[in-house]
Parts: sequence; C-alpha cells; structure tokens
Amino acid sequence: MNVKIPRLTKEMSGEIICYGFATTSGEMDVALLALERAFDNLIQLAEGEKQAHLLATELQMTRRRVNVLEYVVIPELRETIRFIYDKLAEAARDNTSRLMKIADIIRA
Repeated sequence: MNVKIPRLTKEMSGEIICYGFATTSGEMDVALLALERAFDNLIQLAEGEKQAHLLATELQMTRRRVNVLEYVVIPELRETIRFIYDKLAEAARDNTSRLMKIADIIRA
C-alpha cells in the first residue's frame, strides 16, 4: 500500500493572549492556554481521521484487487494450464500412435 498521509501544522500569527490583564480574570489565561492545547489535539485528531479514511480507501481497493485475482485471474490461469496440459497429452498420444504404426510398418 502506498498511502501518503498529509501532515497538518498550526500557524498562528500574533500572541494568543492579547488582552489587558487588568480587566480580565486569571481563568481566561487558563482557558486560552487550554484552547491552544485543544488546537494541537484537534490537529492530531484530524490527521488520524484522514489517515484512517485513506487507509480504509486503500484497503477497499486492495480487497477489489484480491477478488479479481481470486475469482477471475487465477481461474483463467488454471483453465489455460489445463488446456495446455491436455494439448501436450494429446500430442504425446499422437506421437505414440504414430510410432506404433511406424513400428508395425517396419515389422511387416
């Protein structure tokens, strides 16, 4: 399987904490830092979801290929092998009968 997984990166311009400290509580600092960590987790989750989707698609394509091999290509090859074997056996029988006729002619 040749699956290329995209890598996502986070680009942020400016500072995440861009407000006055005098007018806001400390809980906002904690919430914004938690939000930044949540962005990182969300990026990892998106990568994992895309990876799972791509692998599922590739697995489905591989199953189709296996089915074609199992139900079409391999039976056709077996049939071809059987045909060639039968033709070679027929040719061997023809040669044997021809040699027997020649031997009868020589003996007579």
